[in-house]
Formats: sequence, C-alpha cells, structure tokens
Amino acid sequence: MCSREQSAPKRAHNVAQETIAPMIRRPEFARIRATLAASAHFHSLEAIDLDRLASLGRLQQVAHGARPARSANDDSLWVILSGAMRVSSEAPGVKEYVYAVLGPGSFFGLSTAVRRAPLTIDARAFGQTDLAVFSGEALAELLDDRPMLWRHVSRMLARRLRLALLVLRDNSVAPLPERIARRVLAHALSSDLRNRSEVQVRMTQNDLALMLGASRSKTNAALKVLETRGLLDAGYRGITILDVPRLRSFAGAEVQPF
Repeated sequence: MCSREQSAPKRAHNVAQETIAPMIRRPEFARIRATLAASAHFHSLEAIDLDRLASLGRLQQVAHGARPARSANDDSLWVILSGAMRVSSEAPGVKEYVYAVLGPGSFFGLSTAVRRAPLTIDARAFGQTDLAVFSGEALAELLDDRPMLWRHVSRMLARRLRLALLVLRDNSVAPLPERIARRVLAHALSSDLRNRSEVQVRMTQNDLALMLGASRSKTNAALKVLETRGLLDAGYRGITILDVPRLRSFAGAEVQPF
C-alpha cells in the first residue's frame, strides 16, 4: 500500500518522464545525448541531467565559413556535435586573434548564456558542422529547477578561466614544439579518447600559428620536429595525432580540454 508521501515523488517522476519522453523520440536527442556523455565537459553529469539537457538542444547545421544562425540578442549555449568552430575576435584596425578551433564535445557561449547576454566573439564553421543549441532561457529554467547544476556550471567556467591562464603562460615561456603539442592535445581532449591511438584535430597551420602567437614559418618548423618524432602529421586542413599516449607524455602536465 502506498502512502500519500510515497505517491507524490512518483507523480513528479512521471511528470518528468512525460516531459522528456517526446524529446527522446526526436532524432537529434540521441545524438546530442551521446555527444554530451562523451564530452570531457559534460560526461560527469548524472544521467537524468544529461537527459534533461539533451532534451533542450536543437540541431543546427552550419556550412563551412558560415556563422551559426542567431538573432542579435541570442544568448544560447552551443555544443559542437561534429565538424569544428573557429572562434576569434577582430576589431577595426586590430589584427585578428584566434582563440581556438573547437571540435566535437566542446562548447562556446556558456558565460553569455548564464548571464543572458548576446555572444561577443565571432564563431564560424570550419568544414560542415553540426551544433546543438541551448537557449539561455531554457538553461535558466533548468538551473532553477536543478540548483545543484550551478556547481557544474561554475566548474566549467572556472576551468575555462584556468585554461586561459595556462595558454598565456605557455605562449610566454614554453618552447614552441611543446606549445604545439599542448594546444593540439587540448583540442582533442574535449572528446573521449579512450581506445584511440590516432585523432584528427581540425585546424589550419595558419590558425595554429595565430593561436600560438608565432609566425607561420616557425610554427611549420616546430611541426616538422614533432612529425620526425612520430607524434603528429600536419596536413592542410587538420593535424593528426599519431600517438596519443606519447603526445601526452611530451606535452607534460596540466593540459586542459578546450
């Protein structure tokens, strides 16, 4: 026999399941859920929170070189499902700065989403790219309903701040081959690398040079050093990690996922 106190949680659980169930039947739900579960940034969430977050996502396909479709006041969070997003900033009369070329499992726009402000960086697809888009309003409702998720959000933002400080340090004092190893590995780490010895990171050598604050010629020379060691294979539109464990060893400690 069920008491009134026992039946109330059961009713709440049923309501939650009824809310999520229609989303599970949508084709993109499974894809978004799988990407979140494999992402270094989201995989530690509880299963129910992964379900609820995935249910909020909407699939958007972006052609190479194009910006995601959004309004002037768009406050969304964006998660890369496939392809890559080149994130940069550029002001009139100022040289462009490339922050990163983000791959599957990575994200951008979290800080603007939680403060309900429009994105201030420029993001363009590198190759055909699929994104999961989460509106700031929907995220705010989820965080109000699940306050414990604020702890996860604060950790994600703190890790991004830590990452920015590490990049500043590396670009100031680390030898260029080591900086390349750390940056390429950091971009790869957003996805699950278990049981993978080779991983392709999508970025041009020119963008890599811009991210490192180095000249193209010096970057190419340092890439050759890593190629002769059998760690990387640098192509025109991507860099392939040939040996993940050895690159981890060469890159050293404190490599944070982008």
